[in-house]
Amino acid sequence: MIAGCTGGDGDEDDSDGADVEATDPDKLGEQLPTYQFLNNAQSYNPPRHDAINLMADQFGDIGLDMEVEVLEWGTLFNRVDVEYDYDFSLWHTFFTIDPVLELNSTMYSENTDPGQGNFAGYENPDADELMDQYLEEPDEDTRIELVHDLQRTLMEDLPQMPIVDMPFLAVYNNEQVDNWEADLPLGFNSYWTMINLEMQGGEDTLKGYWPEALDTMNILGHNDENKHTYNFSVMYDSLVRLNDQVEIDTDVSLATEYERVDTTTMEYTIRDHTFHDGEPLTVEDVAFSYNYINENEVPVYSVQSDFIDEAEVVDDSTVRIHMPEDNPLGPFNLLVGTQIPILPEHRWADRDEPSQVNVEEPVGSGPLQFDYWDRGAELGLERFDDHFAPVDFEQRFWRIIPETSTVWENLRNGDLNYEPFGRIDRQLDENRDLDEISVQSVPATSFWHCTPNQRSDGLGDPEVRKAAYNAVPRSAIIDQILFGVPEPGFNVVTEAFGPLHTEDVPQYEEDVDVGIERLQNAGYGYDEDGMLHHLDE
Repeated sequence: MIAGCTGGDGDEDDSDGADVEATDPDKLGEQLPTYQFLNNAQSYNPPRHDAINLMADQFGDIGLDMEVEVLEWGTLFNRVDVEYDYDFSLWHTFFTIDPVLELNSTMYSENTDPGQGNFAGYENPDADELMDQYLEEPDEDTRIELVHDLQRTLMEDLPQMPIVDMPFLAVYNNEQVDNWEADLPLGFNSYWTMINLEMQGGEDTLKGYWPEALDTMNILGHNDENKHTYNFSVMYDSLVRLNDQVEIDTDVSLATEYERVDTTTMEYTIRDHTFHDGEPLTVEDVAFSYNYINENEVPVYSVQSDFIDEAEVVDDSTVRIHMPEDNPLGPFNLLVGTQIPILPEHRWADRDEPSQVNVEEPVGSGPLQFDYWDRGAELGLERFDDHFAPVDFEQRFWRIIPETSTVWENLRNGDLNYEPFGRIDRQLDENRDLDEISVQSVPATSFWHCTPNQRSDGLGDPEVRKAAYNAVPRSAIIDQILFGVPEPGFNVVTEAFGPLHTEDVPQYEEDVDVGIERLQNAGYGYDEDGMLHHLDE
């Protein structure tokens, strides 16, 4: 899933113009228009707020006339992601289990109508073909070649400018819990993390927080926000699970074996298991879950449903999942098998409109089961002793704590022992060297990207986008705003994706002068105020 990014406290004209010798006025044509960099208040996210202001200043230094427009979050999200009414945005793409699944939404040529996903307005039939081939290709090595070609294509055209590769962070009290291992795409909040944690000093409770309340206990009724996904992923099993090497691990999966029977059919062997209410989990429950979610068009699993035709029981331990004949999916396990939750048929079969159901006590089969929910205050889960991959703690709670200072006070004194939100801020910088606090960082799937709207005059030219990227002070954003924690972005697929990532992509130097020279070579000129113009033909 994407999240919006922030900027200044009001409309600002940050454009001072480029420090460059003016072009002969007789050769100058129309000036490029004033561009608005959409932003929201500092209170929403201070680091991205400051980053946008800094970027707008730098864009002014290559001759773009920039204004920063501040909007409340709901309006900002709608302007960029729904209406496509913007010029520049800084967006956070995160928790994507497969890069092409995300890019197929945001970069596909047919998705350029408002609300369809391609807010950049990018159109490239060659990129479309690479994405289509990737999603259909069952051979992993061939998919790797295709996604490498896609990365080179996108970084040459630059519809998105990768700014910062945001890491997965594990922030915890090492006197109470240790052995943090991340997986894709949920990082240190994953199923794999939870089943590998080792409690310390006799502690039996994993104690976390979240800055805002959860909205629902309905796994089919949430909006894919990570505050829900982090909990449902350990309350419900899926057919297969990933380990920390981005590999399917049947030792910790509901399915002990799997096989691709043909281009459109997957077959799974299911282990003996039970739901939290003691009822057996059967192949009928597995087939029901896939068919029920597909037939009811559950919004949160709409992407997965596109690749499900029907699930059928083969025998007491075997189930087959059929894909549509005209829409086979190569990486089915990764994009579907790890995602669809297995539901107890005896609790869901009679429920109409499942995404609207009010679930008070959810029943799954995962390693953690529901204990209590004091809505707006705290969620409690407890260990499910009959799980095939049990956790090392008895209980886990999330307490709702909006104030960062309170979170850190509790982490220091042990009232909390981990920080699931992963916030990079001054409090982290001031506390990470304490003896009782440990901070681990590994590459994540998430990154900040600046996305110019190619519908705006001038921004459809790749050379203008590349010059803007030259002007982005990626290192300064990391060192001055993000306390040196992340790494500079340079690709739309981060190294967290393992072999799917390649470093063999076009590179762009951080240098305003390089950006200015690029624009001059591309046929643009500057007036006496350093503002960028088209040249007369």
